[in-house]
Amino acid sequence: MSKVLTFVLLSFVFVVNAQNVRHIETINDLWNFHKGTIEKPFSNNGTIGWEKVDLPHSWNKLDILDDEDGYYRGDGWYKKSLNIPEIYKDQQVFLLLEGANQVTSLYVNGKKVGKDHIGGYTAFTHDITSVLQPGANDIMIKVNNAHNDEIVPQAADFSFYGGIYRDIQLIITKPIHFEVANLGANAVFVTTPKVSKTLATVNVKSKLIRPKKGKYLVRQTLYDAKNTIVKQTVDKSSFGKEIISEFTLSNPNLWSPETPYLYKLVSEIIDKKETVLDRVENPVGFRWFHFDANKGFFINGKQTKLIGTNRHQDFYKKANAVSDEIHRNDMKLLKEMGINFLRIAHYPQDPAILEMCNKYGFVATLEIPFVDKAAANEAGKQNSINMLKEAIRFNYNNPAIVAWNLGNETTMKAPESFGEAYVKHFIDTHKSLAATIKAEDPTRASYSVFFREPAYQDQFGIRVTDIVGYNKYYGWYLNELDEIEGELRKLVKASLDLNPDKAFILSEYGGGADPRIRSYNPTRFDFSVEYQFFLHKEYMKAILKIPEIVGANVWNYADFQVEHRKDAVPHINNKGLLTADRKKKDAYYLYKALLNKKPFVAIASKGWKNRAGIADSETALVATQPFTIVGNSKDVELFVNGKSLGTKTFDFSTTTFEVPLKNGINLIEVISTQNGKILKDFASIEFTLQPKKLKSTENLFKEIAINVGSNCYFIEADNMDYLWMPDQAYVAGSFGYVGGEFLRNLSKKKNTIGTDVSVKGTDNDPIYQTQLIGIDAYKFDVPNGTYELSLLLAELKTKEDNIMDVKVNGENIWSNLNLKAQYGDDRGVAKRFLVTVENDNGITVDFKASKGKTRLSGIKLRKVN
Repeated sequence: MSKVLTFVLLSFVFVVNAQNVRHIETINDLWNFHKGTIEKPFSNNGTIGWEKVDLPHSWNKLDILDDEDGYYRGDGWYKKSLNIPEIYKDQQVFLLLEGANQVTSLYVNGKKVGKDHIGGYTAFTHDITSVLQPGANDIMIKVNNAHNDEIVPQAADFSFYGGIYRDIQLIITKPIHFEVANLGANAVFVTTPKVSKTLATVNVKSKLIRPKKGKYLVRQTLYDAKNTIVKQTVDKSSFGKEIISEFTLSNPNLWSPETPYLYKLVSEIIDKKETVLDRVENPVGFRWFHFDANKGFFINGKQTKLIGTNRHQDFYKKANAVSDEIHRNDMKLLKEMGINFLRIAHYPQDPAILEMCNKYGFVATLEIPFVDKAAANEAGKQNSINMLKEAIRFNYNNPAIVAWNLGNETTMKAPESFGEAYVKHFIDTHKSLAATIKAEDPTRASYSVFFREPAYQDQFGIRVTDIVGYNKYYGWYLNELDEIEGELRKLVKASLDLNPDKAFILSEYGGGADPRIRSYNPTRFDFSVEYQFFLHKEYMKAILKIPEIVGANVWNYADFQVEHRKDAVPHINNKGLLTADRKKKDAYYLYKALLNKKPFVAIASKGWKNRAGIADSETALVATQPFTIVGNSKDVELFVNGKSLGTKTFDFSTTTFEVPLKNGINLIEVISTQNGKILKDFASIEFTLQPKKLKSTENLFKEIAINVGSNCYFIEADNMDYLWMPDQAYVAGSFGYVGGEFLRNLSKKKNTIGTDVSVKGTDNDPIYQTQLIGIDAYKFDVPNGTYELSLLLAELKTKEDNIMDVKVNGENIWSNLNLKAQYGDDRGVAKRFLVTVENDNGITVDFKASKGKTRLSGIKLRKVN
């Protein structure tokens, strides 16, 4: 008993001492915030309005999503009073900001501290020791996210939120310490220059801040995953010089996607009495890797196909002010999905992301926000170089990282359109950034991502990195599903023909999906979940077939907010496998079936719980609809309401059953077996059975809503999942349109149904974005009774006037309707009418234009009595 107690006490003393060597705490709570310019920030002006906020914080959480164009880009001020704890004699005090967008100025007790920090996505540190006073210290931080020609990103398909959106750390050290303000807060750089299964060499560079007098040592201690010491070295320090520590380890446990084994390196400054004066920790993963342009990526000698996603750091209605818990949960969901590759796009992200990459075994690439266009002039180039240095030095010791990326789609703004001087500056920026990567970290690959054809970059000479990535959206913006593999093969060949030694990564691919839009007849750019599912299936077939695609990253892990986007959900890029608030889409389950090695089966569309359909026949009491099942076993059996529909074999991890659904609740169950383990999944579907003939006496008509001009179902997610059905041409005895044509987005890229307009006055944009143009009538062959008729209309992107009359069974209900003049451009209009049907005439809604063309976006009919 006494031995156990002694061990516990000694352990406690060690932990306390270790924690007290360097004091680190977050200071995120109870800041005062003011949005706007403050002319005299240090005066006692009582007229300035302040609100209490906690960090992380952004001032763009909501204005990014409203109907008004643009969002606030300017100054934001943060202040708080802080008592600095006295922990050490003659202590040094620092503030580390993990991220603030994008120009940040720090003031302590009314005095400016250091230079403004340039860039919104890299961590930075200020030494505030010299400006502190006893007792309370006033901290003020100004952050500005306005456009600046000398700071990247200049433009991009994401939003440049303002605010201090990551943690602030208060760091306190003794006078002698590992350097803190080193373009971040890392002064210990770990490399593993030689690694094999039998031996690993470790090199550690440490920089000390120390008094001129005194003898100090640096002790490096390597711990294994069980926290057991496996190696220790001690080296003398010299004033003003880096300390190089080297040692070897026999039979190291290797880090890989399958076994992400992590060691811990503890670096300590000690004196001759072995008193610990400063202490920092870093992860160490032993691995060796290389990219082969023809054979792929190899890690620890094993050929490994890299498959994963990109990730943006925002969250719905939080902007970039996202907690560590959300960051880590994102990584957990990706681990469950089965990825081994993460592109951290398009900027360095929260430290929690790479922490989890290391722990989960995600091979990672990290980039700076050189997107679309280079920053102006030499100062802009130097700002970009400095960002890259900050990104590399702060994140250097993460074994997950295999490449540093200098930019994304940098030719989006065609360089030649800006003149010869810009082209020269643009080319020099690429070459300087590529050289910076090699100067800062020769142990990893340099990387750049493009979107135009390879020959376009070659003419500028900017294919200067070890790896090239291409963002291609075949099957979405261009081409059809059956053309994806052929287009990819042509792209890869074109790249390798130019540079046979440069490995190729498919750095982005994908398509949008709004979970409110469903279709059994999906088409390109309809934003249906089903089309996204088929798109990703075709991509994965091609990617796994083509060995020269060494890695591929889905765009994107989750939907993200983009103020200028006007897709199915305005201000949202919905190419994610999850929604912006992290609900899984069907394609997520496809990847889980294809990538996850654990036994798995799922009903892909189980999230679609409220469905509807037309009865199979006039007497049928069911409607048959397809259900896609995904899994990584051999086959699967499906049951509907307790009745087996038999067993089907998986083909590329998918199979489809035709399932008869009755009115009301339907229980769908799938069962599969893998290696003796029984796998199950369930879905409860509430189904509305529409009669084949609306005058049916067995299945009475009650209500129907039609997504006019669309082949898709639409779910009003914010209105009890109210369901709109796909449109159809009129069928006698049933319903449908007469005349007209579907509104189409006629462009070289899309030529798709509907249009991408942000519709004002509604959250249900897709209803209005699809329309019938030139419609003559809409008919419902309903029985006698009283009905509520709803018409939904919008004038979208029209220049000419369109004026029409609307009649029901020959009676005018809406005359001289000019949507643009009466309601405004791009605004949804909904109006309800009561209609009485007599003499078995049903309902005919006639549309007649007196000028221009008629139009209809949605129609709803409900029997009142």
